[in-house]
Amino acid sequence: MTEVKWQMLLKSAFETEEVEIGCEDCHEALDMYAELLLEKADPAAAMPAVEQHLKQCQCCAGELEALLIMINEAVLGNEASPTVGG
Repeated sequence: MTEVKWQMLLKSAFETEEVEIGCEDCHEALDMYAELLLEKADPAAAMPAVEQHLKQCQCCAGELEALLIMINEAVLGNEASPTVGG
């Protein structure tokens, strides 16, 4: 195992919490987490277990990033498209 992988493994072990959630629970909470981010709220304070999971799970962090991109694209698309009947 490379030194970088060892460092990542140790970092992950030290960041574990007493209560943690899995990927399924994280996925269920991503919409709300994304909404808080977009509202400039503090999702880490409101949803610490999700925040912790996202720090440790690159897959779920990637899902959040994709969700935020889709939301931003939808918002930009709505602003650029003409309104119906207008």
